[in-house]
Amino acid sequence: KRNRKIYNVFFVGRLVPDKDPIFFLKNCISLSKKMRFNIGIVGKGSCYDMVKSMSTNQKNIKIYGFVENGLKKLSRKVDVICITSKYDGTPNVLGEAVSYKIPCLAPKNVGLSNLILLNGKGGYLYKPNSDSDFKKKLSSILINYKKAIKKSEQAYKELDRFDYNNTLKKLEHSINEIL
Repeated sequence: KRNRKIYNVFFVGRLVPDKDPIFFLKNCISLSKKMRFNIGIVGKGSCYDMVKSMSTNQKNIKIYGFVENGLKKLSRKVDVICITSKYDGTPNVLGEAVSYKIPCLAPKNVGLSNLILLNGKGGYLYKPNSDSDFKKKLSSILINYKKAIKKSEQAYKELDRFDYNNTLKKLEHSINEIL
């Protein structure tokens, strides 16, 4: 990742109410009136039409629709990834973003966000459903992008906690003990 004059902030995932792309877009549009950045949305779902209508006449928003392996294909364009799920066990896109060393913003105490982002040492956590906290944390990432990169590198270094032996092998062992 490199410093840019204008950063690209992305939402990647299903455009459905529980992933809350409307929260993402509403807050990004509001914040983009105070600071310049581009907004990217990758995905399809029941909220697609609403996202599309909210994006009308917004020059800094690009909607990609569904893209197979979206984060992999667009990782060079993505400067920040935002997770806005209301509830989610394991947000796969969060782990994937960390594997590309992309700075992440995710809701605190939703699924494994705290664990993956090292309780804020490996990324940014905002208070769920808080417009002000989301915008405050996102602006902090954009203003202090080098710090955000350092955090993402820290989260990346800790990804080995989720490797084959630490996850599947331990799960297999636990299941075998039960049987």
